[in-house]
Amino acid sequence: MSILTIQIPDSFLSLTHTFKSCVNKEIRDAGIDIAPMEIQSLHCINRIGSCTAAYISEQLDRDKGQVARLVRDMLKKNLIYKVLNPLDSRSHLIELSEFGQEILKQLLHIENNIMKVMLDSITERQVDQFNSIALEMAQNLKR
Repeated sequence: MSILTIQIPDSFLSLTHTFKSCVNKEIRDAGIDIAPMEIQSLHCINRIGSCTAAYISEQLDRDKGQVARLVRDMLKKNLIYKVLNPLDSRSHLIELSEFGQEILKQLLHIENNIMKVMLDSITERQVDQFNSIALEMAQNLKR
């Protein structure tokens, strides 16, 4: 095993863990009651116009049962609401409630502030290179 093989996972895991920890701390400090998977789901729902539980399941790589519980919990917290899917009456579309939109706005603000700190001494070119490499690595893993 080469040094490169060891260093990449260590640096990558350190970065992702530190970023998540900073986000979670700021969320707690802001008094926002939300679980990490709910945060990911809010981002998923916001990203796509016609979001279904199946889409969330696919994007988060979670089974349908987990996503069903997640959706139920998010409905209870008034983060989302469901409407009948006009293209498929067997499913529902999941949309952000006004409260969910407000929570997402707060989350994006928190994440953006942390990103500013994280990228403080990083050039735009380095960010572009990192994004390109990270996307390629993710695609390699999906093959």
